[in-house]
Amino acid sequence: MRFVVFLCCLGLAVFTARPLWAQDPSQTLRETHGDWEVHCGIGPSGAEECFMFQAVNMQSSLERVMSAVVAKPPGEDPLLRLTVPLGVLLPNGLNLAIDQVDMGTVGYLTCFADGCMTQVDMTADVVASLKGGNQGVVTVVDTFGQPAQLPLSLTGFTAAYDSF
Repeated sequence: MRFVVFLCCLGLAVFTARPLWAQDPSQTLRETHGDWEVHCGIGPSGAEECFMFQAVNMQSSLERVMSAVVAKPPGEDPLLRLTVPLGVLLPNGLNLAIDQVDMGTVGYLTCFADGCMTQVDMTADVVASLKGGNQGVVTVVDTFGQPAQLPLSLTGFTAAYDSF
């Protein structure tokens, strides 16, 4: 029952993606690969910068419950930022599993008015797992102390990742 209450709260969250760079009208959808979109725009340096994006919506209401952004900042390691609705227990962090293999738990970086964001550093092992995986599961802990699992599709991940 508590899980259902948590999912209802997720459905009420007004949720927007928080890409690595501030959203800019010049950012455009370049391509779609399965469940992943590649968006590009001109960054602060004047060079084109791209990121991958996936929105996870509740099937029943189509309300967003999670946003996933993969970015490859120039000169830095790639990263995965996951934003989930408010109402999660912050000390518990967020856990990522790929094809039922636990990839670890990360803490929250910050919370916005519409959700809390984490960051997963994409080491070579993490990238290989995401590319070779079929399904990711993100587990958060709700305000009742109950785990809630959110699906992260990996359909199209490899093609999108390799395209930018």
